[in-house]
Amino acid sequence: MDILSQTPPAADHRLPYGNGPLQFGDLWLPSLSRGAKAPVVVFIHGGWWQATYPLDYAGFLCRSLKAMGIAVWSLEYRRVGDAGGGWPGTFQDVAAGFDFLPTLAHAYPLDLRRVAAAGHSAGGHLAFWLAGRHHVPPGSVLHTPQPQVALTGVVALAGAVDLRLIIDLGGFLQFTSGKPSVVELMGGKPADVPDRYRAGNPGDLLPLNLPQMLLQGSDDDQIPPRLPERWAENARRQGDPVSVTIIPGADHFDVVDPQSKAWPQIAAAMRHVLGLA
Repeated sequence: MDILSQTPPAADHRLPYGNGPLQFGDLWLPSLSRGAKAPVVVFIHGGWWQATYPLDYAGFLCRSLKAMGIAVWSLEYRRVGDAGGGWPGTFQDVAAGFDFLPTLAHAYPLDLRRVAAAGHSAGGHLAFWLAGRHHVPPGSVLHTPQPQVALTGVVALAGAVDLRLIIDLGGFLQFTSGKPSVVELMGGKPADVPDRYRAGNPGDLLPLNLPQMLLQGSDDDQIPPRLPERWAENARRQGDPVSVTIIPGADHFDVVDPQSKAWPQIAAAMRHVLGLA
């Protein structure tokens, strides 16, 4: 039985990071010895940025990371079809959710020296965008001051990490509007809204100056198989350390399913970017 057909587990805490109904996160906390603090994965779910797909399915991954001694802050955010979703609200929510970490750390035992971002599918795009947003031009609506919390690394699980490559490689999905998913998110194609892509596409924000790990199944039918390698080529040319792992026989959701054969490699990647390997 795949994770989409199962009842997801509940988080330890569901907490708002903003005033909107979709501006919240699920916090998962491992058992710790007295005085200890947990490393943190900020996780961003996928669903091609569409309102139809909420964060719940990520609960299985979050629960498994919790069992490994890792805290998880799993973000919900406004998506295409939600009021204020798409450009720029989707990005602003993810940034606000990440920047809420210092507030969380006042109440919960989180080690803000060991924080990684990770995302599945469209969430991979948003995780990599978080890692590169320090390059967003000052005039952009997405520009924010230097984040208080530094990332130790970023992980994409079947990640749509580069919007231009998604378009070039034909990896977008068409939705009820008849527009490709990337175009719905950004409000146009790159030629139509170039400033948006320069601020919202991780490939335009290289180098990230962080370790990057991209894991994808060989049987993924949603993300183009050339995308991870194309990303790696572009990032390495600019000096970034990048690891690409293609997992034989795994599909689009196996990479977030702790019961799949792909999970040991996913777990190892999470440990690695947190310095736990």
